[in-house]
Amino acid sequence: MKRFFIKLAALFVPLALVFVLPPLLVDPFNVFHRKAVRRNGVEPNENFIKTAYVLDNPGKFDSFIFGSSRVGALHGENIRGYRAYNMTYSFGIPQEHLDNIKSFLKAGIKIKMVLINIDEVCCAIDGKDHFSDPMHRPYPSDGNFLSFYSMYMKPEIVLQSLPIIMKNTQNDEKVWRRNFYETGWWIDYDMDTGFKFEKPSDAAEGLQYYFYPAALEAMEEIAALCAANGIELLVFSSPMFSYQFRLSASAGYLDFLEQLASVTPYYNFSCLNAITEDDSNYLDPSHYKARIGDMILNRIFCEDKAEHKADVFGEYVTQDNVGRVMDALREQLGRP
Repeated sequence: MKRFFIKLAALFVPLALVFVLPPLLVDPFNVFHRKAVRRNGVEPNENFIKTAYVLDNPGKFDSFIFGSSRVGALHGENIRGYRAYNMTYSFGIPQEHLDNIKSFLKAGIKIKMVLINIDEVCCAIDGKDHFSDPMHRPYPSDGNFLSFYSMYMKPEIVLQSLPIIMKNTQNDEKVWRRNFYETGWWIDYDMDTGFKFEKPSDAAEGLQYYFYPAALEAMEEIAALCAANGIELLVFSSPMFSYQFRLSASAGYLDFLEQLASVTPYYNFSCLNAITEDDSNYLDPSHYKARIGDMILNRIFCEDKAEHKADVFGEYVTQDNVGRVMDALREQLGRP
């Protein structure tokens, strides 16, 4: 019987290693290498890695920037009086930001300020498919790490990622890794994508969004959580490129912004003006450059919020003035 089990082990152990080692070693999304993330050509699961990093270093930061990939241009280290970390992760939504904040508070992290970006995409997805998406799966705030890691042990994840990893030619991994952990942003001042800005196609003009009530509900819960814990909450809308803003407005984005004012005040950067109509300020229609990120931070942290902005770029929106702001935005768009 003993010899039988030895033979059985000799057969199955190598097979187990074949299936177990590749996901652990290749680890396309860096969940098994979260303390030494690698630039392998595959976008890492930033939600998981960054949340785990903050929890591993509870005294390192006292403020956090939340949002989708668009806040990747915000250099939080430039904000005076705060030790800010940029939690940017692609397709991040308010519910995920809420869960992250709860995880930080549960771990005893003292949060001084939270800066949250709102855009038309993060409020137009419910995030349910993120739980089956290895790139966007949220940090397991419920503590179920077995379920979380089991997704990344699937051989197909490795096989699907290998062509990208093998063609990867990115360099400066040491600098990139340092920025990932120390600041969190990914858009530096000299970054350019070479994107060709052209008139959107008919298909793009027909793009529609559905704005989930869950986004507003999560923002309402974030506001209540921050108030209960003495956390300064600052919210702003994304300054998307002009034709992206027009598409979003046609799909009801202004209605969402109008409702947001009843949940929390915010700075509005979603509009048409000389900045949003100049493609040199953007990497693509959704992502603005770092110099625009600096303008956003300067408006929020260095200027009087009561200062009226004639072009509505950076206007501080409240329940009292939201009607006027929405009228101004609709006038820019040439709509009643």
